[in-house]
Amino acid sequence: MATGKLVMLLHAHLPFVRNPEHERFLEENWFFEALSECYIPLLQSLYRMVERGVKGTINLSLSPTLLQMLADSLLQKRYSKHLAELIDLAQREQRRVEHDSHKFALISYYLQRLRSTQYSWEQRYNCNLIPYFLELQDLGKLEILTCVGTHPFLPAYQAEPGVVRFQLELTVKTAQEILGFVPKSLWLPECGYFHGLDSIVREFGFENVFLETHGILGAKPQPPYGVFSPIRSEAGLQFLGRDQNSSREVWSRKVGYPGHPQYREFFRDLVHEAPRDFVGEYFYAGDSPIISGFKYYRITGSEDKEIYQPLQALQLAREHARQFVLNREAQVQDLAPHTEIPPVVFAPYDAELFGHWWFEGPEFIEGVFERAAWSSDIEMVGVSTVMDSTPNMPEANPFLSSWGEGGYGAVWMNSQVDINYKNFYAALAIFRMAYRKHSTGGFSGLVLAQMARELALLQSSDWAFMIHNNSAAEFARNRMDEHYQNFVQLNQLLEEDRTQSRIFDKISARNNAFPYMGPSIYRHLAR
Repeated sequence: MATGKLVMLLHAHLPFVRNPEHERFLEENWFFEALSECYIPLLQSLYRMVERGVKGTINLSLSPTLLQMLADSLLQKRYSKHLAELIDLAQREQRRVEHDSHKFALISYYLQRLRSTQYSWEQRYNCNLIPYFLELQDLGKLEILTCVGTHPFLPAYQAEPGVVRFQLELTVKTAQEILGFVPKSLWLPECGYFHGLDSIVREFGFENVFLETHGILGAKPQPPYGVFSPIRSEAGLQFLGRDQNSSREVWSRKVGYPGHPQYREFFRDLVHEAPRDFVGEYFYAGDSPIISGFKYYRITGSEDKEIYQPLQALQLAREHARQFVLNREAQVQDLAPHTEIPPVVFAPYDAELFGHWWFEGPEFIEGVFERAAWSSDIEMVGVSTVMDSTPNMPEANPFLSSWGEGGYGAVWMNSQVDINYKNFYAALAIFRMAYRKHSTGGFSGLVLAQMARELALLQSSDWAFMIHNNSAAEFARNRMDEHYQNFVQLNQLLEEDRTQSRIFDKISARNNAFPYMGPSIYRHLAR
């Protein structure tokens, strides 16, 4: 048996973005980029390891909003078109740079990758990745988790337990409808935890959640092994806490692997360099260029960027993977004499880091698998393996915490977004009156369901995060306002006792997430 266990978890989440009324929509590109750079490369990598018999399991949290988008036929068709447009641009770019050997080699490399992605997407995965994530779970290479509803920062709603239950009911129903089962393990958005959340989560059958380091270290009584063993609360919920060493090696802007000068520069894209009439209108939204993913330079470490060399960068990713596993081996070797059970290193990351922000990230993950497979000190395992093999967990009640800047709620609860909470709680009061007054059947039932849908989408933590980081902040503000105004218009339809409405048709066509939204889910809001 290995000295210790590595629980590597990728949290895959995007806010719900779908705009049927526009042929091309800038923010839908977030989803397309994640498919091309993260999710499809991850599947390709995991299947390669299955074929080679490389042992080990990685954990993947799939948020309900992402599941909705992965299963959406409109977005599936649009992604196929997106791939075709990228391939066309790459072929035109080959001709444009044919006399520059370095750039020609790079664009040819990107074109080869795109053709592989297109083949995987359309021929192997039939434009739907979900069945293949499930198959990899059956093969033992992947353990699937889920996340809470529309990714709300739950501590912001602790005064209204019904709102938390509403989101958890939505979580369960989405998993049943799209995955065909409800995972035992739940990712809390932003690792946001408050006292008493454990008992609510247990009501919905979840057994395991995950916290930032100080959520465990501040638990009462203090856990004897810190974050290197799971703990169980009085309510029976089991927790793992993030290890800071493995986090720092990947996340840190100063010392993390992704900042190495050999890796690809994220911020320099072809659309910033080539003329607009060459790139084409598909890669523009108004006056804003839409990222193509064709990037010629490496980080370098200075303003004068050197040409990107993918072979060297991918070899470096393998070396960093080797270092990462060696460090985990040293960690568990140091810890093992002081614990009664094999120490656990919990290493969670945003899935989109691997491939999107860190282009070489999928190669790193594959390297971690391969190096850990040969190790006698560390094994990569699923969350359930750790929980099932730790029968006598220390009992402790975790501390209020998040994994955001500052460790608590400042990112999502501040003066920049306080109007959103005022709007939400005002809308909640209106919804409760509407629920008591109107039938949940017929047209009024459809309107109530859409009102609940708008409330759920309004709660997404992504909007506050974008505003805090001044990244697509205007879009985030508009989305918060849109969902609130949609709610107000829908309530007006109820007040006017309408039996049909173009307004309803337009809103429900655009924000069609969670088609199973109904009284069994939104009843929690009325409490």
